[in-house]
Amino acid sequence: MRDRVKNLPLFTNPERKSRDPAEWLDMRAAVQYALSLLRVKVVFVDEAQHLMYVDTPHKPTAQLDWLKTITSQTNVLHVLVGNFDLYDCCHLNAQAARRMRDLPFARYHLNNQTECTEFATALRTFLEEVPLAVDVDGLLSHWRWFGEWSLGCIGVLGDWLVETVDDLCKRGETTLTIETLKRHALQPDQRARMEIEAHTGERKVELGKTKGEEELKRLLGNPVPLPGTTPPSDPISNGASDVSASPDQAVSTGSKTRIERAATRDLVGDQVKTAKTLKCTFPGSVSIEPKRFLESGVKLVECPNCASTRSLSPRNGVLRFPSHDKRKTRTPNTDQRWAMEQTIWEVVGGERK
Repeated sequence: MRDRVKNLPLFTNPERKSRDPAEWLDMRAAVQYALSLLRVKVVFVDEAQHLMYVDTPHKPTAQLDWLKTITSQTNVLHVLVGNFDLYDCCHLNAQAARRMRDLPFARYHLNNQTECTEFATALRTFLEEVPLAVDVDGLLSHWRWFGEWSLGCIGVLGDWLVETVDDLCKRGETTLTIETLKRHALQPDQRARMEIEAHTGERKVELGKTKGEEELKRLLGNPVPLPGTTPPSDPISNGASDVSASPDQAVSTGSKTRIERAATRDLVGDQVKTAKTLKCTFPGSVSIEPKRFLESGVKLVECPNCASTRSLSPRNGVLRFPSHDKRKTRTPNTDQRWAMEQTIWEVVGGERK
């Protein structure tokens, strides 16, 4: 294997960035050869959300195309592990969606009795493994405090306990107490930031599933109801006719009774109701100094609310983002542009000059 890659430029100089497709194809062939030679079954990619961060002119979909090719040619399962940003990566297009399966590892929620019991059990397991004197039952009486300060995340809880025990061992102390745990707990601002990101990510996944169900209903129409249930009252879309197969509802052609329906306008072809376009709520004021804006040479500005982009120019010494419709796509912007980073406007993306 070493003889196969020792002459590849990407192997001898890994810090160099290459844009030569031939070099990357040679490296990919070497990786596929190694996976086959070692009979690898699964490849885990940690921090996989970084696959979304690519330099111009590349796109995140190109990363998934490479994974798709390697998986197809080697029959090796690739497991992408990361934070909630990875959810967008898995839904960039239909090719990615049909080949991937979302398996979210949810944190423990303290408003759920079952999850509270499971968290307390996990906490007990951790405390019983601590190589110091521990009042397990006494600390377990504060399980809700542990849950709130770890945000219900087992990884955060584990790091917290390991850091505390490591510090106690270095100090020569032999007892794990609430006071020592407080010294190594997350700061309030850290907790707030992590809680916001967790809530945002959970909401993103929840809305993604809800919107997916609504979109399917809009495109395919209502499914045939189960026997004994009330059929939906919404009209069937996509040009399908709403005809019941129940014998009880069949109308005899020989009946003298004339049946008339209420006057309604029928949809023609594949007509669907057009949803009202939502306007972005960004007020439009862009607080970038005109001199700094012009010296950067970058005119593209990203809306901090919906990530829409517009080319701006100062007018009377003021930058203003025009009124616009809310951006519908989830694909992240990769062009060089001005974007709001925390509370400061910065040039991001693309290749810095």
